[in-house]
Amino acid sequence: ISGSPISQVADTHDLKYLAVKQAELLGCPTNNSKAIVDCLKTKTFREIGNSLEGFFLPGYDPVLVWSPVVELDFGQERFLTMKPVDAVRQKKMHAVPFIISQTQAEFFWKAFTVLRNQTILDSMNAEWDRLAPIAFILPKDKTAIPSANRLRQAFLDGKQLVNDTFTADGLGKLYGDSLIGFGVHRMANLMCRHSPHKVYYYEFAYVGNHSHYEDPTTGKPIVAAHHDDLIYLFSLPASFPIISASDTLDSLLVDRMTAIYYNFAIHGDPNPHGDGFPELSSLHWPPMTPSKREYLHLGSQFQVRERLFEDRFNVWEELYPIQY
Repeated sequence: ISGSPISQVADTHDLKYLAVKQAELLGCPTNNSKAIVDCLKTKTFREIGNSLEGFFLPGYDPVLVWSPVVELDFGQERFLTMKPVDAVRQKKMHAVPFIISQTQAEFFWKAFTVLRNQTILDSMNAEWDRLAPIAFILPKDKTAIPSANRLRQAFLDGKQLVNDTFTADGLGKLYGDSLIGFGVHRMANLMCRHSPHKVYYYEFAYVGNHSHYEDPTTGKPIVAAHHDDLIYLFSLPASFPIISASDTLDSLLVDRMTAIYYNFAIHGDPNPHGDGFPELSSLHWPPMTPSKREYLHLGSQFQVRERLFEDRFNVWEELYPIQY
């Protein structure tokens, strides 16, 4: 659900620089790994937790701090022994039926964090070459600046950032694609080619009474944001009121999401099995294939569509090509 281990994010063999950063935030020595670990062991969980904000720039970029690591082989036990993309292509995975998704707008609201704060906005305009690769988690190599500029052209017509609707739309899509959308697209396309099992792909587009981003003026959702599908699958009572059984659209969606995942868990297929699922009576969800990349648009109604956001993802494929 709105996640992928395969995207434009660069592969790495270690995250030592983050350990060094953590040590610096807590006043620990950084001259060697043992000194870092020994010092961090003396810190409380609260001290470590409270240091989290130090990993971000103003505006909380980058959203993704830690990433998968394929350790070099020194004879030790390794959690990952090869890159996830290679594992999928070589079929070296525990293959099971697969369901994958992204929301309609994902991290679109990150654009408002930039555009509504004059200091952050001015910094992003003045230091695009430095800040854009960080914000959009681009590989830190010689391609970073040209790629950031190519994305600026594709999503923002190459223009300076200003607080208007055009920029908010383009920057919001750029954040959403870089953090979630392109990775999900890439994972779905790899899995439907190399997994022996069916792959089901969906776009969560339902806008109900609540969202992880609600308009500060109206207090209402405006589009489906990152993790909004979880409101109807797990309820998230720490953040949102429980949706009680009723004849509301929100309640109907709880029934639909529950039935979809129940059928998928039992049968490896989210489509209704038998007559006991009236909330799925209109659902016919075909699996995704390389030649017919269908997905379920899950809004107030079920709709099967093709090629989810591929017009936007073309520029990412151009910048970060792989052999599928």
